[in-house]
Amino acid sequence: MLKIALVTVVFSLLVAGGFWLNWQLRQPSHDRNWQPLYATLPEVTREEGAYRISNIRNWSYGPDKSTTPGWLDATLDPAELVDVYFIVEPFGSMKAIAHTMLGFEFADGAGYVASVEARRTVGQAYGGLKAGVLPMHEYMFVWATERDMYANSTFFTEDALYVYRLNLTAEAKRAVLTAMLDETAQLQETPRFYNTFFSNCTNVLARAVNKVSPGAVPWSISWHLPGYSAEYLIDRGLIEAPDGSEAVRAKAHITPHVEDLYEIEDPTSFAQGLRERLWN
Repeated sequence: MLKIALVTVVFSLLVAGGFWLNWQLRQPSHDRNWQPLYATLPEVTREEGAYRISNIRNWSYGPDKSTTPGWLDATLDPAELVDVYFIVEPFGSMKAIAHTMLGFEFADGAGYVASVEARRTVGQAYGGLKAGVLPMHEYMFVWATERDMYANSTFFTEDALYVYRLNLTAEAKRAVLTAMLDETAQLQETPRFYNTFFSNCTNVLARAVNKVSPGAVPWSISWHLPGYSAEYLIDRGLIEAPDGSEAVRAKAHITPHVEDLYEIEDPTSFAQGLRERLWN
């Protein structure tokens, strides 16, 4: 029995050592043969209190999953920010598994989405659990128009979408936007590895917010299991749910609206039309 236990310990140490060595030997890089959706990094620069962001994705998606690439630039002024939205894209039937994003509405009606995503090279699939133990992907901030991001989920990946307005002060809203833009700028200079559990779509966002507002998003299991994140924010009062979580979730479901409004090609007009349906 002692011999079996010793062999088990040695084997476990060798496996753990192999994983550790993988992370040490492979260096993150922006220079790979990326799939088109992940090939172009946004570029952020400061401009007199505002931020200039280039390479905002504004693609169109056909019913046959064809894509028409498009990009635009914008100046994002925190003083012009109206609202911040928390977006949940569930995957499959497991409640714990989802993708999360942040949306930003501005006074001119424009809306943009910031999404932390695992970059994939040509021919590479998302690593899932394997990406929790091996350095399979770098991650990037995707900045996209609402029309692009919501259509990508609705028509391209065919996932449901839920958009929740966050209950934040004006100062907190500006802090969240600033955190996302600053983090995007830092990532331009320093590539980083994605990790399914520790550097994913949710906890990268949470840590970025905590950098500018310490303790604003305390740790919870939803950092690692994003499907529980909306309930966590409801419990903390960051999503208002006067009629209960199921009622607010039903109202937050935007997929039918995206399908109805997608013929509106102008991204600002699309965003305005969507908000009229959701909040008026």
